[in-house]
Amino acid sequence: MSKPTYTLAAVRLDDVPEIGQLTADAFVDDRQTQMKNLGKEPYDMNKMTFESLPSMLHNPRCISIKVVDKDSGDIMGVCNWGFRGFKPEEMPKMEGKPLPLEKPEETKASSEEKKEQGATDGNGKERLDREEETDPITRLQARTGADLEAWMEEVMPEGTRCLFVIGLSVSPKHQGRGVGSALLRWGTDICDDQGVFAWVHSSEPAWPMYEKCGFQTVRSLDIDLDEYAPAPPPNEGPNAKWGHYVFRYMKYFGNKGEP
Repeated sequence: MSKPTYTLAAVRLDDVPEIGQLTADAFVDDRQTQMKNLGKEPYDMNKMTFESLPSMLHNPRCISIKVVDKDSGDIMGVCNWGFRGFKPEEMPKMEGKPLPLEKPEETKASSEEKKEQGATDGNGKERLDREEETDPITRLQARTGADLEAWMEEVMPEGTRCLFVIGLSVSPKHQGRGVGSALLRWGTDICDDQGVFAWVHSSEPAWPMYEKCGFQTVRSLDIDLDEYAPAPPPNEGPNAKWGHYVFRYMKYFGNKGEP
């Protein structure tokens, strides 16, 4: 068996610009992202990553890992893992992880996790409560965000011990080389060792990769994108439709087995 041509390491603050572009590139062909780009405010994954990732790197309950090509030094993929219910001394140690900006408070865990997920999934009900919103893209984000918040309250109430994937992206030019599997295996190995589960809110294109790595679909949200489309798909003809997009809530049960 040939040796891997890449290594795993902690994401550093100076990696943020490269990861922002990598994330944007990874979602170029994502149908929902393409539609969101036609909204009032362009759905800029690069900008969103640049704004949200630094605080995530400092968060003591999050560990961001990257896969780096040994030859070129390029970042091939990245995964942000969240930890729920782990004591500080139980957290994995990663050389190079930025230090916390302040002492963490366990009572902030739930709101922080929602904030981290909100960076990519919208702010759910809270955003619509603040102002009347007519932009269909914002209504879509409110729906998916509210569904995610309800799932989080159900799957990891107070006292739960688990891991969760905040976000995972693989550079298009490095897909098919086992990068995603390596990023997931880092976390699922912890699950197996600690006897805990992991969960992910998977995009439409990514779920086969998660399933291959042992995650099981336990719930889904089927969205008719045309109900929220600000315009038809460009360059696809007069009767083109965006179609349906399915988010899958998936769990890795590991050594615990399925309940």
